[in-house]
Amino acid sequence: MPAPTPPNQSMTVPTTSSADDSPHRPWQGFAVRVAIIGIEACILAGLFGGTLRALRNDLEDATGFNRWRVVGLALAAILLFHARRHLPAYRSSRFSPRLLAANGLAFVALLACLGGVSVGAIEPILGPHGQHLLTMALASAWVASVVALWVPQAADALPLLGALAGITAMLWAMVYIEDFTKLFWDMSGGTTVDLVERLLAPFAGGPVVRPEPFVIGTEDFRVQIKADCGGFQGIGLITMMLAGYLWWFRSIHRFPQSLLLFPVGILLIWMANVLRITALILVGIWIDPAIAVDGFHSQAGWITFLIVGLGTIWVAQQMRFFTLMPPADASLPASEARSPDHAIASPPAPVAGSPVEPGVLYGPSTVACLLPFLALTAVTILTQAFTSGFNYLYPLRVIAVAAVLWSLRRHYAPRPEPISIVAVAIGVLTFLVWMALAPGYGLEDPEKVAAMDPAQLGQPSALLWLLFRVAGYTITVPIAEELVFRGFLARRLIDDDVERVPVGTFTWLSFLASSLAFGLMHGADWPRATLAGVAFALALYQRRRLSDAIVAHATINACLAGYVIATGSWTEWG
Repeated sequence: MPAPTPPNQSMTVPTTSSADDSPHRPWQGFAVRVAIIGIEACILAGLFGGTLRALRNDLEDATGFNRWRVVGLALAAILLFHARRHLPAYRSSRFSPRLLAANGLAFVALLACLGGVSVGAIEPILGPHGQHLLTMALASAWVASVVALWVPQAADALPLLGALAGITAMLWAMVYIEDFTKLFWDMSGGTTVDLVERLLAPFAGGPVVRPEPFVIGTEDFRVQIKADCGGFQGIGLITMMLAGYLWWFRSIHRFPQSLLLFPVGILLIWMANVLRITALILVGIWIDPAIAVDGFHSQAGWITFLIVGLGTIWVAQQMRFFTLMPPADASLPASEARSPDHAIASPPAPVAGSPVEPGVLYGPSTVACLLPFLALTAVTILTQAFTSGFNYLYPLRVIAVAAVLWSLRRHYAPRPEPISIVAVAIGVLTFLVWMALAPGYGLEDPEKVAAMDPAQLGQPSALLWLLFRVAGYTITVPIAEELVFRGFLARRLIDDDVERVPVGTFTWLSFLASSLAFGLMHGADWPRATLAGVAFALALYQRRRLSDAIVAHATINACLAGYVIATGSWTEWG
């Protein structure tokens, strides 16, 4: 006999209003979604297979390789990874009528476009590039609508659509980057130079001259503004940055209002580019032409991009029009808000599969992991913008990062542990591998070596600068970089809530992706740096101590510093 229901509790009855989420048929929704994709794909292949193959061949001819195959594989890997983590929700989620309608409209629009391409009705109007752009934009919208059908929560669909549309549009623009840069400059170049002239006139200290349409300055210093400086690359970067931000923090944003951040960001980055060109000319007039050309010109773009991008994100988080709740409550309900010392005083429950033995460490908070590296990056960009040749402002990096680390010292709670001999050995071995793989070992350019030699500062300035350089290279840089890559990123790739993941938790994704990200940060040295990132991660995993990764990193840097000072190979410092 079934047990009676307690008097104050209601019996839960499975709902049958939608077959898609019926507990008796959990795979029905999955099968219907597969059927929708299959039917639409068969229609496209049957009606416009030849047109699609021709467009693909045109794309391969323009780029030299089928990069869309790479993009497709990357997107498939991301979706499979997401589906693996949320498979029960995918199987039982109900359809949203809005998403079904969006999928139908996107599919019909793509069919109409391909029909116009196949009969040659679009190319005379938009040209070959415009035809490709329209086709790929509509194809991206259809793919995004198909993906949105698989999102367990309908509220996730709009940020997903916006993120995919923004990233795909910029990937497509990168295929024809030169053509789109020129097209954008042809449309905006005249206005850009006119605005630069208006801003420059009150501060130039003399009459502004324009001997040619895109040459502007004064009699003492002038620049030629080319299409590459028109701001199109900045628009691409800000679009991808906002797309990633809206997807990553979609839970705190209102949609579709937050999609307005795209046009706002594009307008702001274009205006910031006007200010950047104006500032470049003023630096050349009032400070030093060499600094304007060598330092400011290469770094000002990153400065404006970071200011506009981070500024737009910060302002958006302060406005209830864009966000669902105040920033202070964005990560957790007020009743569960964590104190600044949460990671030290009261560790949260670990994620599934994490080590749970006594003494496990959860690591510093997210802010304590990110802020030192952000300070290092910001000061590096600013100091490089106002130097030409020798980096005499390097001590400012050390001072800034040390100040941030000191202000956050209670978040790190170091334990009195002996230094790991294994971590030191890993650092020494990594140094040997690094030097063995050096592409220009023993072939340094004498002029570059002389330009980076601190002896040109004279004594005692050279000795003081060298002390700061070694301190930064062996202390502040390893700490800041390991906090962000092994302390934050490796854990963020395991769980959205970083502070729930103990330091040293291993997954293949976090291990490989964080090592590759560390390598890519080092530019042309990325193969060697990726191997170094792998070594630092192995040092971390041996005792699950972030300090071991820092020790391994500091060891290789100390060996490199000794080699540089002993041999005078100053270019090895970068």
